[in-house]
Amino acid sequence: MDNEKLELVPWRSALYSMVFPGLGQMYNGDQGRGAYYFVIAFILIVASYLLFPILILIIFWLYNIYQAFIFARNHQNKKQG
Repeated sequence: MDNEKLELVPWRSALYSMVFPGLGQMYNGDQGRGAYYFVIAFILIVASYLLFPILILIIFWLYNIYQAFIFARNHQNKKQG
């Protein structure tokens, strides 16, 4: 996806990241970061089944949602201003 031609919607980006970490970044056109977050989330989910503290997963997931939203909002502001 070309970020210059795509109209990014911040709430949609955050929603995709709520579904699974990395999807919001991929929606934003940041395929590398999205894949990276996707793999980290997958590893943390698997690790949480091995009694790894789930708090780390929750913190990571919330950061992922925040980052996807901020990226899309900044992109939207650049196009408007």
